[in-house]
Amino acid sequence: MKALFWGLCTMALALLPPGFPAAGGPGALARPVPAARPAATDEPAPSEIEWSVAPADDHGPDGRVSLRHTVDPGGMAQDAIVVTNHSDGEATFSVAVGLGVVGQDGVFDVVEGDDAAWVTVGDPPISELTLGPQSSQILPVTITVPATATPGDHPVGIVVGLTQGEGVMVTHRIGVRLHLRVSGEITPQLQVESVTHVYTGTWSPFTPSRLQVDYVIANTGNTRLGALVAVRAQGPWGLGAVSVEADRVEELLPGERVTGSAFLQIPPLVRLSGEIEVTPTVVGADEVSPPPRSAATFSLWAIPWAAVTLVIVLAALIMVLVVRRRRARAARRLRSAAP
Repeated sequence: MKALFWGLCTMALALLPPGFPAAGGPGALARPVPAARPAATDEPAPSEIEWSVAPADDHGPDGRVSLRHTVDPGGMAQDAIVVTNHSDGEATFSVAVGLGVVGQDGVFDVVEGDDAAWVTVGDPPISELTLGPQSSQILPVTITVPATATPGDHPVGIVVGLTQGEGVMVTHRIGVRLHLRVSGEITPQLQVESVTHVYTGTWSPFTPSRLQVDYVIANTGNTRLGALVAVRAQGPWGLGAVSVEADRVEELLPGERVTGSAFLQIPPLVRLSGEIEVTPTVVGADEVSPPPRSAATFSLWAIPWAAVTLVIVLAALIMVLVVRRRRARAARRLRSAAP
């Protein structure tokens, strides 16, 4: 069952509403999930199921967007979430904790990981929760950090899901993010890990051509960061300089990488040079001093083949004209020297 549950994670998380990522608000409703229906029946269809999950105190939702804790290695913290069944029928939900990741599309997701074992939901811990119609339950959240835990951010997601369907079962899930930081030396750092480029020239020597710059940015520190990416390119002595704001990375977790591309229009000036500059930014309400900007340089040949071809053709025409003129002069000399 555990393998089946996690095997459905990727497909299920694609249906998450905005409430699950950090940018969403607390208490977001899950999408309505119709209960399984027989293929043919005269009975009325069961009501759709809606539910929400939000950070909570002893009285219910407390208005927070996410859970946030800084814990010493070997320490412990307590919090709570509230799960609410907004439907008119009873429903049984799955409850799970996963290691937080941010995909290439910027969407927060959860996967299995050792850090997720630091967090339990319920007292005693539970993996299922049955709620009657229009009812809520507050669940305690216990965070126990091992003494060997490394300092920095350890993102976690608490997800509450409902599995429905016939034949192919689909789990719809929503949840709450836990921003967990282990205290100690915080070292925020972003790095441009690789740069590749492709220059596509045109047949016109007077038209700027397309320069595509692909890059990989890695979070080599121990705290999450955002980033602003700028790309610049120029010819010799700064000729034809162009720049573009290539990308804005909303969130990059420690150890993660993001790929991006920038497109510039620049003339073929034989030899081009450029730079990718990454400006780290603070994400949300994080308390961290962003590190200095980082940069990586690149260079490439941009031969103006159209201009070179035009010069070769013109040179050939001039040579033909010179040869013909010399031959005409020689012929005139021969005629004038004849008796």
